[in-house]
Amino acid sequence: MRNLLMAAAIASLAGVASADVYMDTAGDLNASFVDGGGVPFAHLDITQVEITNDANFLYIDISVAGDIDATNWGKYLVGFDMGSGTTSTSGGWGRNISWGSGIDYFIGGWADEGGSGVGAELRNFDGAAWNVTDATYLGGGLIMGDDSAHAAGVQSYIVSLAALGLSVGDTFGFDVATTGGGGGDPGVDMLSLAGEATPDWGTGSTSGAFLSYTVIPTPSSLALLGLGGLVAGRRRR
Repeated sequence: MRNLLMAAAIASLAGVASADVYMDTAGDLNASFVDGGGVPFAHLDITQVEITNDANFLYIDISVAGDIDATNWGKYLVGFDMGSGTTSTSGGWGRNISWGSGIDYFIGGWADEGGSGVGAELRNFDGAAWNVTDATYLGGGLIMGDDSAHAAGVQSYIVSLAALGLSVGDTFGFDVATTGGGGGDPGVDMLSLAGEATPDWGTGSTSGAFLSYTVIPTPSSLALLGLGGLVAGRRRR
């Protein structure tokens, strides 16, 4: 009976690790970011970002204040600092964003065509250029998108831990930005900033202090080590 209960407990714990949730101030876009009718671009207003992992993938959910399906444009970017020392402040798409002290991995994602889909590229900086590691349109399985919660304002990415050079116990810094489709567009909203990221489309944005995430063992792994009962959710700013 004891062995049966132990097996059931391990099975119930299998899956992804508990998520870290990083909150952002709602309504912190400058008043200039409105449509022709004066309605704020809620689909660019970050409210929170949730990150978790399983044994193979990192899961990133970017929540915004509006229905992504109600628009026909929107770009959702993630910059990573893995501590490699080979970084760029420009980011993989060359938007008018300064990524703090620099990033070495970059996700550039989009929700176009009325929000009815999600695409993304994963790029890595080699010291001279940003190279595409994989993309949803290449189908290599290293980065994927999920639009199932677009109506609730959630843009989701699934990215390979190995492709990011990550293992259990590794900690990385990151920031998240929303932007438009123009090459010189700024970060309209940035997770690292509690206030406005920019006053208008023509003024660049600069990251604040990066947030951090640590890759942790999945609950099933902890259970196998006899630590399953110690697993607890983790929440940060």
